[in-house]
Amino acid sequence: MQIEVPKKKKICLICCRGGSKTIKNKNIKFFCSKPLIYWSINNILKSKVFDRIILSTDSKKIVKFVKKFKIEIPGLRPKKLATSKSNQFDTHKYIFKKLNINDENSIVCVYNNNPFISSHLIVKSFNLFKKNKYRGLVVDAATVGGDYIAPKQFNISKNKILYFNKKQFLRIKLNRQALKKFYTNIYNLRWGKPSVLANFDKFKEQIIKNNNKYIFLKKIQNFDLDDAEDWKIAEAVFKCNEKKFF
Repeated sequence: MQIEVPKKKKICLICCRGGSKTIKNKNIKFFCSKPLIYWSINNILKSKVFDRIILSTDSKKIVKFVKKFKIEIPGLRPKKLATSKSNQFDTHKYIFKKLNINDENSIVCVYNNNPFISSHLIVKSFNLFKKNKYRGLVVDAATVGGDYIAPKQFNISKNKILYFNKKQFLRIKLNRQALKKFYTNIYNLRWGKPSVLANFDKFKEQIIKNNNKYIFLKKIQNFDLDDAEDWKIAEAVFKCNEKKFF
């Protein structure tokens, strides 16, 4: 049964650009026998949360595949909004302005192409947003392993290791069990008002406030598909856990 928000449309915005430096045609490359974007769209449709599903892309190949799902594609995105250095929030702003999506008529879920964000997580995230009276943001997050926390991170310059914060590094406990839990935002899924999602600075300002809610991803739900090795690992995990995602 579809959940209703009085006077406001529930919009899902999927941003998929065609270019990928590490994995060619990543968004339509076959992942577990289906194009990667198929799994995301399937999860979005299965959730039955949204009044409108909009896909923004610069790729005719992606458009050709997605058309069969009868979701909105408001023309090709300008090339300047589809480079590896483009600010995705500028794309949000472009789509919102083009389709007259604003705080008065809509709430938005920006959904990055991730097959592990299941329909159940989408419903759960919307219910959190609804319970919070559509204030702040709902974003996904995950725990950071003890070997990767910020105090252990460094740059290398002229063959020298430069820790970001030497004082924090010196305070680190030897055993990971003695460390507090650390978390990081993932941003594969984020609910919010169009005005906040249209500007990265506003989004960051909202993130540090206390009226946000979080969906926490398990290890088997959080993968960056940045190279061939990532892809193989993610496919193996997906095949073993597919029933959990659908």
